[in-house]
Amino acid sequence: MSFPKVAVGCVILDSSKRVLLVKRKHPPNQGSWAIPGGKVSYGELIDEALKREMREELSINVIPKDLVGVVEIIKEGFHYVILDFLCEIGSGKIMAGSDAEEAKFFNFDELKHLPISPTTVNMLERYFKGEKLPLRIVER
Repeated sequence: MSFPKVAVGCVILDSSKRVLLVKRKHPPNQGSWAIPGGKVSYGELIDEALKREMREELSINVIPKDLVGVVEIIKEGFHYVILDFLCEIGSGKIMAGSDAEEAKFFNFDELKHLPISPTTVNMLERYFKGEKLPLRIVER
Protein backbone atom coordinates (compact mmCIF):
# COMPACT_ATOMS: atom_id res chain seq x y z
CA MET A 1 0.00 0.00 0.00
CA SER A 2 1.45 3.39 -0.90
CA PHE A 3 -0.91 5.64 1.04
CA PRO A 4 -2.92 5.49 4.29
CA LYS A 5 -6.50 4.26 4.37
CA VAL A 6 -9.14 6.01 6.46
CA ALA A 7 -11.19 3.88 8.81
CA VAL A 8 -13.75 4.42 11.56
CA GLY A 9 -14.45 2.75 14.88
CA CYS A 10 -17.37 2.82 17.30
CA VAL A 11 -16.75 2.98 21.03
CA ILE A 12 -19.99 1.56 22.38
CA LEU A 13 -20.63 1.39 26.13
CA ASP A 14 -23.40 -0.43 27.94
CA SER A 15 -25.20 0.88 31.04
CA SER A 16 -22.42 -0.54 33.25
CA LYS A 17 -19.76 1.37 31.24
CA ARG A 18 -18.40 -1.84 29.71
CA VAL A 19 -17.02 -1.45 26.21
CA LEU A 20 -18.12 -3.52 23.22
CA LEU A 21 -15.25 -5.27 21.45
CA VAL A 22 -15.08 -7.66 18.51
CA LYS A 23 -12.69 -10.52 17.91
CA ARG A 24 -11.13 -9.74 14.51
CA LYS A 25 -11.31 -12.26 11.64
CA HIS A 26 -8.79 -10.45 9.40
CA PRO A 27 -5.51 -8.44 9.63
CA PRO A 28 -4.46 -6.13 11.07
CA ASN A 29 -4.56 -7.70 14.53
CA GLN A 30 -6.35 -10.85 13.35
CA GLY A 31 -7.54 -12.98 16.29
CA SER A 32 -7.32 -10.16 18.80
CA TRP A 33 -10.07 -8.04 20.32
CA ALA A 34 -10.69 -4.55 18.95
CA ILE A 35 -13.11 -1.68 18.77
CA PRO A 36 -15.57 -2.51 15.96
CA GLY A 37 -15.21 -0.59 12.73
CA GLY A 38 -13.81 -0.61 9.24
CA LYS A 39 -12.73 1.30 6.16
CA VAL A 40 -14.44 4.39 4.79
CA SER A 41 -15.49 3.89 1.17
CA TYR A 42 -14.70 6.48 -1.51
CA GLY A 43 -17.36 9.21 -1.43
CA GLU A 44 -18.81 7.98 1.87
CA LEU A 45 -19.26 10.38 4.78
CA ILE A 46 -17.77 9.40 8.14
CA ASP A 47 -21.20 9.04 9.81
CA GLU A 48 -22.39 6.88 6.90
CA ALA A 49 -19.32 4.64 7.25
CA LEU A 50 -19.88 4.24 11.00
CA LYS A 51 -23.50 3.23 10.46
CA ARG A 52 -22.73 0.88 7.56
CA GLU A 53 -19.87 -0.84 9.35
CA MET A 54 -21.95 -1.46 12.47
CA ARG A 55 -24.81 -2.89 10.40
CA GLU A 56 -22.39 -5.19 8.52
CA GLU A 57 -20.21 -6.14 11.48
CA LEU A 58 -22.72 -6.28 14.34
CA SER A 59 -26.26 -6.05 12.87
CA ILE A 60 -26.98 -2.86 14.84
CA ASN A 61 -27.91 0.70 13.97
CA VAL A 62 -25.82 3.30 15.77
CA ILE A 63 -26.05 6.99 16.53
CA PRO A 64 -22.57 8.55 16.22
CA LYS A 65 -21.70 11.07 18.93
CA ASP A 66 -18.30 12.56 19.84
CA LEU A 67 -14.89 11.90 18.33
CA VAL A 68 -12.93 9.98 20.98
CA GLY A 69 -9.62 9.34 19.27
CA VAL A 70 -7.48 9.46 16.17
CA VAL A 71 -5.43 6.27 15.91
CA GLU A 72 -2.70 5.61 13.35
CA ILE A 73 -1.67 2.00 12.81
CA ILE A 74 1.41 1.41 10.68
CA LYS A 75 2.35 -2.27 10.65
CA GLU A 76 1.88 -5.61 8.89
CA GLY A 77 1.96 -3.78 5.53
CA PHE A 78 -0.94 -1.55 6.56
CA HIS A 79 -1.24 2.16 7.30
CA TYR A 80 -4.63 3.13 8.70
CA VAL A 81 -5.85 6.41 10.13
CA ILE A 82 -8.79 5.45 12.33
CA LEU A 83 -11.33 7.91 13.68
CA ASP A 84 -12.97 6.39 16.77
CA PHE A 85 -16.33 7.83 17.78
CA LEU A 86 -18.48 7.30 20.84
CA CYS A 87 -21.68 5.74 19.47
CA GLU A 88 -25.01 4.73 20.96
CA ILE A 89 -27.00 1.72 19.80
CA GLY A 90 -30.19 2.97 18.20
CA SER A 91 -31.70 -0.41 17.33
CA GLY A 92 -30.86 -4.01 16.57
CA LYS A 93 -29.44 -6.97 18.47
CA ILE A 94 -25.66 -7.40 18.56
CA MET A 95 -24.57 -10.33 16.40
CA ALA A 96 -21.05 -10.89 15.06
CA GLY A 97 -21.03 -10.45 11.29
CA SER A 98 -18.67 -9.93 8.36
CA ASP A 99 -15.35 -9.09 10.04
CA ALA A 100 -16.03 -10.27 13.57
CA GLU A 101 -15.71 -13.78 14.97
CA GLU A 102 -17.37 -12.71 18.23
CA ALA A 103 -18.70 -9.57 19.94
CA LYS A 104 -18.81 -9.02 23.69
CA PHE A 105 -18.86 -6.29 26.35
CA PHE A 106 -15.86 -6.08 28.69
CA ASN A 107 -15.12 -3.99 31.77
CA PHE A 108 -11.79 -2.18 31.78
CA ASP A 109 -10.05 -4.65 34.12
CA GLU A 110 -10.87 -7.54 31.78
CA LEU A 111 -9.06 -5.85 28.88
CA LYS A 112 -5.67 -6.55 30.48
CA HIS A 113 -6.27 -10.31 30.11
CA LEU A 114 -7.30 -10.28 26.45
CA PRO A 115 -5.29 -10.53 23.26
CA ILE A 116 -5.82 -6.86 22.42
CA SER A 117 -3.75 -4.07 20.93
CA PRO A 118 -1.99 -2.02 23.61
CA THR A 119 -3.09 0.98 21.57
CA THR A 120 -6.74 0.13 22.16
CA VAL A 121 -6.17 -0.32 25.88
CA ASN A 122 -4.22 2.96 25.99
CA MET A 123 -7.01 4.87 24.24
CA LEU A 124 -9.77 3.40 26.40
CA GLU A 125 -7.79 4.00 29.60
CA ARG A 126 -7.19 7.62 28.66
CA TYR A 127 -10.84 8.02 27.68
CA PHE A 128 -12.11 6.61 30.99
CA LYS A 129 -9.69 8.86 32.90
CA GLY A 130 -11.36 11.83 31.22
CA GLU A 131 -8.43 13.11 29.16
CA LYS A 132 -9.15 15.89 26.72
CA LEU A 133 -10.67 14.56 23.50
CA PRO A 134 -9.90 13.65 20.83
CA LEU A 135 -7.00 11.44 21.88
CA ARG A 136 -4.18 10.85 19.37
CA ILE A 137 -2.38 7.50 19.39
CA VAL A 138 0.19 5.89 17.08
CA GLU A 139 0.90 2.16 16.84
CA ARG A 140 3.92 0.88 14.90
